Amino acid sequence: MSRAFPVPPPLLFQVLVPDDGCVRFAIAVAIVPLPNRLPRGYPVHSSHNQPKHGYMEFTITEKAAFDREITFVFSAAEVEQRLDQELTRLASSVRLPGFRPGKIPRKLLESRFKDHWSSNLADQFYRESFPKALTDHNLEPVDHPEIVLGEFERGRDYTYRATIQVFPKVEPTGYTGLTLTRPTVTLSDEDVAKVIEEIRASQGRFEADPGRVAVLGDQVLMDFEGFVDGQPFEGGKAEKYLLELGSGRFVPGFEDQLVSCRAGDKREVKVTFPADYGNKELAGKDALFQCFLHEVRARILPELDDELAKKAGVTEGGLDKLREMIRDRLEVDSEAKSEKKVEDAVFEALLQANTFEIPSRLEMRERRNMLSQMKREYQARGVDMSKMGVSDEQLLGMFEHSAGRKVRLGLLLSAIAVKEKIEVDEELVEEHLMEMTQAFGDRAGEVRRMVRENEEKMADLRDTVLQGMVVEWVIKNSTVTEQAVRLDELMGGSGEKGK
Repeated sequence: MSRAFPVPPPLLFQVLVPDDGCVRFAIAVAIVPLPNRLPRGYPVHSSHNQPKHGYMEFTITEKAAFDREITFVFSAAEVEQRLDQELTRLASSVRLPGFRPGKIPRKLLESRFKDHWSSNLADQFYRESFPKALTDHNLEPVDHPEIVLGEFERGRDYTYRATIQVFPKVEPTGYTGLTLTRPTVTLSDEDVAKVIEEIRASQGRFEADPGRVAVLGDQVLMDFEGFVDGQPFEGGKAEKYLLELGSGRFVPGFEDQLVSCRAGDKREVKVTFPADYGNKELAGKDALFQCFLHEVRARILPELDDELAKKAGVTEGGLDKLREMIRDRLEVDSEAKSEKKVEDAVFEALLQANTFEIPSRLEMRERRNMLSQMKREYQARGVDMSKMGVSDEQLLGMFEHSAGRKVRLGLLLSAIAVKEKIEVDEELVEEHLMEMTQAFGDRAGEVRRMVRENEEKMADLRDTVLQGMVVEWVIKNSTVTEQAVRLDELMGGSGEKGK
C-alpha cells in the first residue's frame, strides 16, 4: 500500500531571522498530500550517511521514536550554476532606473534581489530532494515537515533540514478467534408507544404556572452562579437560563436538586464535576451553585389522535400509519445499533490486544479534526462556541483519549488489511458514495462527480470502506453468539451528559 509522491507545488516561505543570524523559512502551504482519514500502518526505515545523488546528498537521523531529521546538502558547484541561471532570468525581466534592459550588472542583481532568487533556489532544491528522500526510504510523514533553510553563498555548499514524524510500524495481533455477542431485540407495542409519547412531548408546549412545584420534564427559567473553593469560575454564571429538568444537560445531580422548586425560590445546588470533565481545571472538584428560579413551566401535550400523526409528517393513514412507520424505523435502528455493538466489541478487543505509542502530531491532528467537527455541529444549531467561555485549548483536552483511540484503531485496521491482503472493493466504494449523496436530491449526481474528481476525498472514502471490510473480516473470523435484550437496553447508554 505504498503511495507515490507527486512533485510538490511551489512553496511560500516566510523569512525568520533568529538570534544566531541564520536565515530560516517557514513553509506556509501544504507540500505533501496528507490523509484526512484514519491513518494506515506504514513501514518505517531510518538511514545514516546516505550516498550522493549526483549534486546532492542527504542523511536521515532518528531523533526519537517517530521523529526523523533529514539533512540535505547540495554542492557548491550546483549552487553556483543554479544561481547564474536565476540571474540570467532576472536580467531579462527586471527593470531598474538608469539601466538598459539586460544590462544590469550581475552583482547588483544578486544583492538587490537576493530574497527572490534564494526563495526560488530553495524551492527548486526542496522539490527535487524531499520527495526523493521519502520514496527512497519508504518514509510516510504524518504531517507537514518543519523546514530550516541555510544561507546561499557562492563557493559554499547549500544545506537545509526537514524534520518529520513518521507512522509507527504496527504488527497486529489478537484479531482472530474473538468471542463476540450480538444483542437482538423483538419489538413490542410498548416500544412503539414510547416513541409515540416522545413525539407528543416534542409537539407539546410549555406554559408558566406561578404555583407549580417543579417535576422532571418541566422547564425552569433561572439565574445561577457557580463557585469552586468559594470562588466563581469562568463559564459558571448565567441569567434567565431555560433548562428542562431531566434533560441531562448539566452536571449529574444538578437538575435533580431543582425538583420541588417553585417560582421565586432560591436554592443551593451542590455537585461534583466528573473526573473526566472537559475543563480540567474543574474536573473532579466540588462546586456550589446559587440558583434563583423565575418561572416553572409545565409541558402541555397534544391529544393522541390523527392530528398528531399529521404533525409528525404522516399525510395519510393517521395514527395507525404512524405506528407502522415507527415500528419499521425501530427495526432498522435496532439492527444498526446491534451491529454497532458488535463493531465496538471488535474495537475494544483490538485495543486491548495491541498497545503501542503513536506520533504526537498524528494524535493532535485528530484532536483538531474532532474540534472542527464539534464547531460545525454547534454552528449548524446556531450556537457560537466562542461565546461559551471555554478556550480551544481546553476543548482540545477533551479529545485526548478519543483522538488517541481513533488513531490507534485506524493504524490497527490498516495493518490488518495489509497482513491479510484485504483490498478495497470498488463496487462498495461506489455504493457508499451513492448512499452519501442521496440526501442532495437533484444535485446528487453533481456532488458525486465532484467527489470522484477529488483525489483526497476519494482516498478518504476508500479508506472508510476498507476499514469496514476489515471489521467484517474480523467478525467472520470470530465466534458470535446472539443475546436477547430489551430495546431500551440496546439503545440506552449512548450519549454524554453534563454541562
